[in-house]
Amino acid sequence: MPISRELVLIILKYLLDNPSFYFPFHIMCQGYASQTDKDNDFVEIIPSDDYENLLENTHYDIFELWENLQNLDLETVQLMSKGFIEKMLARSIETEILENIKNFRSLWREELWESTNIEEFGQNEYFGGKAEGFEESLKIVLKHL
Repeated sequence: MPISRELVLIILKYLLDNPSFYFPFHIMCQGYASQTDKDNDFVEIIPSDDYENLLENTHYDIFELWENLQNLDLETVQLMSKGFIEKMLARSIETEILENIKNFRSLWREELWESTNIEEFGQNEYFGGKAEGFEESLKIVLKHL
């Protein structure tokens, strides 16, 4: 899976600061080992060996994560499970918010926007406000997915 240079540096720093944490992926960089012979093979990045060099040398910018599920421990399995569950729940949240937007938009009436009946006007404003609130919530949820 391709990942950005910025994310690589964040991951490497975390792994350096938390040496007992098992990260179930190899961080690979294209052309890292052979600066002179222009080899385009991917090379594994070792946090303790390569972090400082990657910080200083911005030339390396093609990175990928390759799975390394050889030594799964309980914490890793729990983190992976949590990620999958959050992904599934996020879709449920998105669907529920979309349904609420649709329901409140169907109740809101443009012709009541200038109604002189305060109850009709107030209820209509309530429906419109709820729809707008759910629309803003959806933007926030989608931003963080």
